[in-house]
Amino acid sequence: MKCILASAHGEDIDSLISMCDNYPIPTRKKGQVLIKVSACALAPGDVRVLAGHIFLQEPPGGCPYIPGGDVSGVVVEADATSRFKAGDLVVAMFELPRPLNGLAEFIAVRESLVELASTNIPLVESSTLTSSGLSAMTAANKYCCEGDRVLVLGGSGGVGCFLIQLLKARGASFIATTSTQRELMLKLGADVVINYQNENWFENSDLLKGRQFDLIIDLAVGYDAWQKARHSKLLKTSGGKFVAMTSDNALVEAHNWWQLTTVFVPMQWRELWTRFWPSCPAYIWHNGLDVKPGDLANVTKLVEDGTMKIVLDPISPLTFTEKGVKQGFAIMQKRCAHGKVVVSMQS
Repeated sequence: MKCILASAHGEDIDSLISMCDNYPIPTRKKGQVLIKVSACALAPGDVRVLAGHIFLQEPPGGCPYIPGGDVSGVVVEADATSRFKAGDLVVAMFELPRPLNGLAEFIAVRESLVELASTNIPLVESSTLTSSGLSAMTAANKYCCEGDRVLVLGGSGGVGCFLIQLLKARGASFIATTSTQRELMLKLGADVVINYQNENWFENSDLLKGRQFDLIIDLAVGYDAWQKARHSKLLKTSGGKFVAMTSDNALVEAHNWWQLTTVFVPMQWRELWTRFWPSCPAYIWHNGLDVKPGDLANVTKLVEDGTMKIVLDPISPLTFTEKGVKQGFAIMQKRCAHGKVVVSMQS
């Protein structure tokens, strides 16, 4: 089969990524579903795995490896007792903690990570739902209450475009976001859009004069955003929630257990002490990829019933070629995607 191979870890995309034309088709194991891939949606995790910055995300078999993890496609083979059968249209997400094996013509995925795709949604678009759509749905459902004033930092990325819509659907009374894509954000439901290239959100006069926010969700900044949210008084001290969907440092590196501890223990400790500090908003670190039964189906339903629209980056869909995949990885590496970046295997 054709697939993309990453020859080693690093940041030089051009030298690391190549197309292979004769890679073995994966052998399906019991409990897995073999899928002919139609599309693969890229995410920041794909770039982190390629860079080799997190040792727990290194491919078990080492390099070379097949990158990518969120896919849509057609079932080729499943267990006789499976709820899937050959010909079913499906979406599938990767096995935590690392996205692997998606940028290929075929992939074998554990059945619990597979869900039927809607026949009303193009498979190229369906591939975006499993990680980004899931993260946005769980965050909106868990933290947003009707009437909340919400600020989203980094609203025009893959997760943000879903999240803005779902916050509106949950009944948020006011949504502000940081983005260079003003028209897109307003179209998706934002009330105020702050161009972070021209103005600091924590110094915006309109926000400072308005009522405090009930909820700030950080998709892009890290520890500095938490500090600014506290000291600017934009976030309520009593009942306010700061939800971090990124680590303290977006470019984090952890090559052993000790380094990993220094990354995540401060965030967990912050989450603990802010629960009991009355004059401080609650800090919450959100893991949006903890899949529960029915979650993937529910994300698809949100699109089917019109609650949520899928937004693709203008460059998408990219072709399943070495050039196309390199373009996609370059956008993810620069952190400048507006919507989801998708590689299409369909001719």
